[in-house]
Amino acid sequence: MARQPVQARARAKYDAIFKAAAELFDEQGFAKTTVDQILERAGSLSRGSLYNLWRDKDELAYSVVQESLIMDSITLGTPRLQSVVDASILLAVLTPHVTVIRAANRLATEQGKPFFGYLWRTYTPVIAELMKDARDRGELQPGLEPADWAALWVDAWVGLDLRFRENYGELAVAVDRLNQQMVHAVATAETAAKLQVSVGRGHELVHTSQHADAYYTSVQGQLKEKRGSAETPLARD
Repeated sequence: MARQPVQARARAKYDAIFKAAAELFDEQGFAKTTVDQILERAGSLSRGSLYNLWRDKDELAYSVVQESLIMDSITLGTPRLQSVVDASILLAVLTPHVTVIRAANRLATEQGKPFFGYLWRTYTPVIAELMKDARDRGELQPGLEPADWAALWVDAWVGLDLRFRENYGELAVAVDRLNQQMVHAVATAETAAKLQVSVGRGHELVHTSQHADAYYTSVQGQLKEKRGSAETPLARD
């Protein structure tokens, strides 16, 4: 486990290394990222700065994956199935804008490492519990096994993440379609009529996430870039 610093100076080094690592893992994956690259991007810090906080690059990557989780942002909804939909669409809306989430998604598919599969191993039991609760409340169609459908929902989400990594701007719309199909397959008609299933729902939930600041900073940066491009005068012959 990473050693959390107490002093402000040590905390600043921790944050700089963590941020640099997340950026590089997102950009080029775990295998191609070296400790020297991380330290250079963090401000030309020494190797001791990293090894005083993490045992090695693997442990640093593991901490990035752990930091990406969003389930603490999800409140218990009524119907309970709303919480499952909320987790799915919130993560899809955050992913294009939050570096640590993109890095974690990529790291979790790095085979041969301890963090391989971490995200679906973590999310699936939580979603399964929510769906069991939904079943007990009569929200699911008869005969469905919550654990099986939870695994299917999470696995389908992971598949969409892989498919849209080169065009993350389309991920939320794709996940919205997934959610609609899953709701149609598992929910009773009465429950489905009460659910908020849309990309807009994900945007409404952003402020509840620990990643909200990163999301809004990214969105504002993109808006500034668009304004800058629109204001750039066309070259004349």
